[in-house]
Amino acid sequence: MIKALVTLHPQERLGAVDPYIYGQYFEHLGNCIYPAVSDHGSPLADERGLRRDVVEAARELDVPVIRWPGGCFVDLYDWKDGVGPREQRPVRYNWHWGGLESNQFGTDEFLHWCEQAGAEPYINVNLGTGTLIDSLRWIDYCNGRETADAAWRKANGRDEPYNVKLWGIGNETWGHWEAGQLSASDYAGRLANWAQFAKKYDSSLQLLGVGSYEGKDHDWDRKVLEAAAGYLHYLTVHIYGCSIDRESTDEYYPIVFTPVYFEQRMREMRQTVADTLRDSKMQLKQPIRLSLDEWNIRHYEPDPQRGEGAYRLNRNSPRNLQDALFVAGVLNAMIRLSPDVGMANYVFLVNGNGVMNVTEDGVVKTPLYYVFQQYRKWMVGEHVRLDIQSPAMMTPAPKVSNPEYTKELALAHRPVQAPLLDAVAVIPEEGGLHISLTNRHLTEGAEIALELPAGMKIAQQWTLTHDDIHAANTPASPDTVVPVWAEHKGGAAVSVPPHSLVLLKCENS
Repeated sequence: MIKALVTLHPQERLGAVDPYIYGQYFEHLGNCIYPAVSDHGSPLADERGLRRDVVEAARELDVPVIRWPGGCFVDLYDWKDGVGPREQRPVRYNWHWGGLESNQFGTDEFLHWCEQAGAEPYINVNLGTGTLIDSLRWIDYCNGRETADAAWRKANGRDEPYNVKLWGIGNETWGHWEAGQLSASDYAGRLANWAQFAKKYDSSLQLLGVGSYEGKDHDWDRKVLEAAAGYLHYLTVHIYGCSIDRESTDEYYPIVFTPVYFEQRMREMRQTVADTLRDSKMQLKQPIRLSLDEWNIRHYEPDPQRGEGAYRLNRNSPRNLQDALFVAGVLNAMIRLSPDVGMANYVFLVNGNGVMNVTEDGVVKTPLYYVFQQYRKWMVGEHVRLDIQSPAMMTPAPKVSNPEYTKELALAHRPVQAPLLDAVAVIPEEGGLHISLTNRHLTEGAEIALELPAGMKIAQQWTLTHDDIHAANTPASPDTVVPVWAEHKGGAAVSVPPHSLVLLKCENS
């Protein structure tokens, strides 16, 4: 049994935690949209073809914001193909991911889905192969009142504007795989030009510009900010974790400590933003915050067709408890970096590494679902300082992106002594204190003493764990990994099982 001490300093409030960091993501890839979100042939779908059970599960999750339509998909997407009478929409090749795109789930379906689920929409425009006028017309279709495109929206059944405020300009534009790849200078110039006209249309729009992968290309980020900072609310960053071995415990520590690497990368990118704005002496009307608008933990498996040492992505491998601890670690990192990290979008909400696995018969809530759900309920408010005294270990090389080049991508990792107990705390709007505790030790439970403010006690404990770190929820066994609630009679000590996540609600006694 390991011993730890957590000292809370609620008088030291470090910044607001934005609910947007618990955001999600849709992309037209594999079975992530069809038939999981949109299925006109399903008895579970409404008149628009939207799966009612998926909407209900998203509403229970309280998804704050969702990104669509991509991602790589968007830079070969013509939004006009996805509006109008359903039977008249063209079937296109999915130019990036392969297969056919029916265009049955388009702008109106997405925005209607968001309204039904209670989520804020975040739309990426096609910078890669689209034009400025296409992007402006898309904004006007969603938000306009008097133009031909607004009339088109009304003819398609929506009289009032959707008032979409979040718009991304570009996606991974630095990548050789991306349609319309650009250099830093070329992207920065185009971003500034497109953003200028979007702001001329509506100065209240909140625009996102493409930052470098993992925040490691400081030259890219500086050039983007120097050209377009005056128009932007967010600079995006993408970071992925990965897993190969889902049978042994060999990967356990590299995976549960990979969030330390995420935090290092976001801290460095935050510093690049601050340094660039200081050096350029820009006077901005709004802060520029980071948006981790693509992140997850991918599952890979050997690819014998490509030979020894090759791997292929298995997007439909069920997410397990180990993945849930990874997710909690990344959420804790973003809470510590609040408010400078202002949004994030997990890849994906449905299927494909998903928070929910959707079959033709229903929705399976993965362990990740319960992490996002409870953080969304409890871990919003003012982030407060805490000190941890806990056994620690030197962080192993992180598991990032793709096992075929994870070592190269992880070169920026700086090994540190990291506590086996990860903890963050917030003061919610209604008062009290909410604390998240992750015991990253594989086999040892933790006895944790909490130094709480005078007169405060633990009222409730929420625990997510399982004997098997690879335990997952499946259609055949949907409740294998579920949270357990317990009431507390008082005191300021708590037992945390090995490889577990515990959330505490503390109240005045």
